[in-house]
Amino acid sequence: MLARSLRTGPRLLGRLASPSARLPSVARPLSTAAASSATETFGKRSTPLPTIEDAKRMPRHVSELSGDQLVILSEQGAHLGASRERLRREIMAIDGISYSETTNVLLAVAKESVGQQIMMKAPYQLSIYTALVAGWASLPLVFHFSTATLFNDMFVTADPPDVGDADTWLEVGAWSWSWMEPPLGTISFFLLCIQFAREQRMSIGGKAMTEIMQEKQGENVAAKFPQYDGPALRQYSACIAMIDDSVEILAEHELISSGEQKSP
Repeated sequence: MLARSLRTGPRLLGRLASPSARLPSVARPLSTAAASSATETFGKRSTPLPTIEDAKRMPRHVSELSGDQLVILSEQGAHLGASRERLRREIMAIDGISYSETTNVLLAVAKESVGQQIMMKAPYQLSIYTALVAGWASLPLVFHFSTATLFNDMFVTADPPDVGDADTWLEVGAWSWSWMEPPLGTISFFLLCIQFAREQRMSIGGKAMTEIMQEKQGENVAAKFPQYDGPALRQYSACIAMIDDSVEILAEHELISSGEQKSP
């Protein structure tokens, strides 16, 4: 995805900046009042509108950002590209190597960051599959006569419905609901209470379990690479604690290598 955006960005910008570009046929001219309002709005600007040259100078990749901008984006905790670029420059400064040579170190850090990924994902994957199985299984257990009868014989032993009282799936649901309502209702209320408790804990400064595990993973990685800046390592490791970043690192490396070959 990163490689595709870097390739198509310049072409898209050039197409938009081309004098031959035209508005779609559905576009209609502004009315006199709307045009006057727009003129007044832009007339109050203290700075001029961007020019084509300004648009061409706009950064298209995090490697074109300044160090201050990278730190700000990285510390916000939601920008993986900025966190990766920040760590890449940290590796350059500490190891004294070129930009492209940082790829191997980045791959080592990424590998260490996902070392416990299976264990970290296990509770979430178990919850996903449990919810899917329970949700789909509840439908035949309530509305399918043969399934409800089998469950009743094995776990409930309630009286079977009278002849003619279970001819439709709604009548089957009315019969099976007498024993399906308590577990389904209790589980739903339990989950609602758990969600409410989590929201209240977050409101008083608590952290989600995912955030706690990400921070723990960041601390472990920072301890493995003590020569580099701790905050940069922890932030990057936290961003990729649940994903594998090696694919994006290798994609960036291909772009870096191709750029170095083209440069004079």
